[in-house]
Amino acid sequence: MSHMQQLADCLTRLRKASITVLLVLLVIAVFGVPFLTAPGSLVGRIMQDTLFSLILVAGVVTSTERPGAVPLIALCALVAVAVRCASWLFPADYTLAIRDETTLAAIALIGATLGMIVFGPGKVTFDRIDGAIALYVLIGMIWAYAYQLVNLRVPHAFAGAALDPNSENPSTWLYFSFVTLTTAGYGDIVPVARQARSLANLEGLIGQLYPAIVLARLVSLHLAGDDSRTDKT
Repeated sequence: MSHMQQLADCLTRLRKASITVLLVLLVIAVFGVPFLTAPGSLVGRIMQDTLFSLILVAGVVTSTERPGAVPLIALCALVAVAVRCASWLFPADYTLAIRDETTLAAIALIGATLGMIVFGPGKVTFDRIDGAIALYVLIGMIWAYAYQLVNLRVPHAFAGAALDPNSENPSTWLYFSFVTLTTAGYGDIVPVARQARSLANLEGLIGQLYPAIVLARLVSLHLAGDDSRTDKT
């Protein structure tokens, strides 16, 4: 085996491992940190920023399966991390909206690339299944930052006692996002502005359709793989 082939195999294994790493980091950031840390605490913010940076790194490595998208995703990830680091030096009033905008752009690009990997042609493998789960969690995170951005830009976009005093805390919006994505709808946070309602409607629709679409796609790929093996025999 040539050195180039060995390098290609190593990169393939790294890319596949990065999907599993991405899934683990997303689960910790979305479900672990809010459970273990108090809202708005310094420790919680440090953990969220660290995990977010690692998520972006894992997302960039995952996106190498689509080489044409790598430069743009890497640039957006670098800008998002830089803005998040700068937010420690400046008041939140000046940096929070920019931080959410850059974060939203970076994770949306990673989500789009991951979607092409999950729904693209090929065999049904464990890393594809991990990617499908990671994409579902990533959708919830994307909408969480979108909700927070709408809350910053549109006065009184949301109503509910759960918004005070931590309406700028990511865990609040992660909670609302996944409640909406899973259509649990507890009602403690209510979208009021039309922009907020449109986002909530779209996320609820995706939450209903995504599992069915992913299952259908994986089954079709599995059957296609069985047919190809049968033809060869």
